Amino acid sequence: MTLVLVGDSHDALVVPREPQGIARYEDSLRDMLFDNPSMLPVREIDPGIGRLLPVAKEFVLPSAGRIDALLIDEHGRLVIVECKLWRNPEATRAVIAQILHYASELARLSYEVLQRQVSRATGRPGNVLHSLLVEAGIEIDEARLVDRITQDLRRGRFVLLIVGDGITSEANTIGEYLNQHAGLAFEFAMIEMAQYRFHDPVLGTERTIVQPRIAQKTELIERYVIRNEATGVVIEPLADTSGTQPPEGGTATETSVRWQIFTELFIAQLQLDDPTQPPPRSGGLNWMKLPLPGPAHLTLWRGKSDGVVGAFVTYKGSEGLAIFEDLLAERATIDQEFADSGLPLPEWKTEGTDRSIALNWSSPAPWSDEEEGRQRSLLSAAANQFVTSLRARLLQRQA
Repeated sequence: MTLVLVGDSHDALVVPREPQGIARYEDSLRDMLFDNPSMLPVREIDPGIGRLLPVAKEFVLPSAGRIDALLIDEHGRLVIVECKLWRNPEATRAVIAQILHYASELARLSYEVLQRQVSRATGRPGNVLHSLLVEAGIEIDEARLVDRITQDLRRGRFVLLIVGDGITSEANTIGEYLNQHAGLAFEFAMIEMAQYRFHDPVLGTERTIVQPRIAQKTELIERYVIRNEATGVVIEPLADTSGTQPPEGGTATETSVRWQIFTELFIAQLQLDDPTQPPPRSGGLNWMKLPLPGPAHLTLWRGKSDGVVGAFVTYKGSEGLAIFEDLLAERATIDQEFADSGLPLPEWKTEGTDRSIALNWSSPAPWSDEEEGRQRSLLSAAANQFVTSLRARLLQRQA
């Protein structure tokens, strides 16, 4: 791929892309990302990730090595960045092993040890992470920040980003490798930074254009998200969220923060009868998803404009339709299981080529704290029953 620069004072300039592996040195890429963390398309990875702030380069983890760049988002979530020039396919596995090792070691730290390491890396005393946020104009309670990071350390809940000039690997192979690190609840993304170098005829200097972008070829994973949900790996291409709009009742930031609080409370309070079920995660604004065996997941959602809160599982494709038919054969039994739990009977939809099982409740806006508590209770009951009724059947079908 090439870029074409068009200007009023000179002819169009065709700029070819730098070949993978020779674009620039890794430390130059690291410095560029550290100084300009907004280059990282994290909101396309997870809309719940806030503005990124740099913490330290070459951040030392005792007994593990040095993280290329440690960042923190405005909500207190830690982000590990490793930079790699992809000179050969083996580099993929090596850097994945490296960043997962860093995540494992980071999860062993207490907040006090982390704070001490950050102070050493930055040469600043005190609670540096909180100070960095405050200095950036972010209002966040120090005690709440400490509690958030402490919980994330215990869960291994980090954002892991491998950034390079080209990523060549099979997603399924990467997923199998990540399965070895079950127990951490990280989000993992591989981001390509395509680089274009050219001689600027106006300034008379060499310049570089860096373009984060989504892959156009199946063999190139330029932005691919793999989520480790504590007991299993979920691999998924990024959905287009460009058309997502925040619901009525607040700015995008206010709505995002309120939803983050909602999901954190929901996940903390959720009790599932099946202890092997991975926890849910926020999939975007006002919806969460919970992985199920096979080609499907449970979606938990709420809609302010519709005044509805609900849960559903959708099956698509030939395999999905076959699974749905097997479940449909047990509809009477499954319906009774929902009724015995005090829930309404689920709606089985068979129109078109998609098949779904859904529960919905009315929840008119505006949503007070009390109403959001009711929503969490309804979604919790729905999640538990969907898992109880479907998970064992789906696992048995796979056996």
